[in-house]
Amino acid sequence: MRVLALTCALLVLGAGAASADEPSRFVFDAEAGAFPVTATSGDWSTPQAEFIVSRRPWDDNNLHVDVEQAGTSHVVELFRHDGSPIEVGTYTDQKALVISKGLGCYDNAADFTIDRLDLDERGIVLALDGSVEHRCGTGPDNAFRAKFHYVRGA
Repeated sequence: MRVLALTCALLVLGAGAASADEPSRFVFDAEAGAFPVTATSGDWSTPQAEFIVSRRPWDDNNLHVDVEQAGTSHVVELFRHDGSPIEVGTYTDQKALVISKGLGCYDNAADFTIDRLDLDERGIVLALDGSVEHRCGTGPDNAFRAKFHYVRGA
């Protein structure tokens, strides 16, 4: 347990190089009024879950996280309103899209944090650690929260 806590602390601080031995992980919780993911939670990790994490080559103010496990897929896309690149940092009142079961919802006031973002020379995402809080509409209990840890090849 201590090793796990230390490993998580190092990941949050961005210490150490990305390793293919680290499993990629997507942990989420959707409140009863959340949409399109509603009243459910999960902790998905490789090798059972498949991850696609990317940035559009022409648009570095976007991060795309697509995770599929057991036939269910959740997509989270993060954007900055000002068009600046997404980098390590905390962003409030920004644009986020959540898609599940072919349905999606934009939140123009989402909050997200990027703790780690490692890119290669071509801009391909090698490692990503972050979290997001997304709300669809103004109803009660409508938050979708997710944390993601991704290492390419894991």
